[in-house]
Amino acid sequence: MRVVGGEARGRRITSTRNLGARPTTERVRAGLFSILNSYGLEGRQSIDLYAGTGSLGIEAISRGAKFVDFVESDAKRCSLIRDSLNTLGFSDRGKVYCMKVEKAIETFARNYDLILMDPPYTLGPVHDILNKVGIIAVYEGLVAVGHSKKDILEDKYESMNLFIERQYGDTIFSIYRKGGE
Repeated sequence: MRVVGGEARGRRITSTRNLGARPTTERVRAGLFSILNSYGLEGRQSIDLYAGTGSLGIEAISRGAKFVDFVESDAKRCSLIRDSLNTLGFSDRGKVYCMKVEKAIETFARNYDLILMDPPYTLGPVHDILNKVGIIAVYEGLVAVGHSKKDILEDKYESMNLFIERQYGDTIFSIYRKGGE
């Protein structure tokens, strides 16, 4: 698996087989970040929830995000994300938190411009998390959620409104904006 764009374009992201995670494919990341780039990634404070291999957050750093917090509950995956950050020279622009997403949302005081989420499909639609995630987003912050085409998400969650949805094979990315329509 490689970084699709930005300063680390073409470089490998540390991963292993039998990780128990479904990494976001290069094709999906390319499509998603094509959309996000048009809203500007430069200098954004970001968080990658359900980070898995960290591919979404690493892609954001490579494309100009100022800093990314990675939240992943599996210790082996946390270690792989740290390895990738070190290998790519991004360790000063990312921090890995080995904890559950629910706990991170409750404890993080930081407000993020960009929230990336690609939870395991086995969780189904993560309506509860989406109702809470707006707490850590700045006004007009973006929340990009990957999900199976079988899982239908709402047009609105608490303070967030859906404004773009794109399908890439079996994966859909729904992008919400906090505040405004």
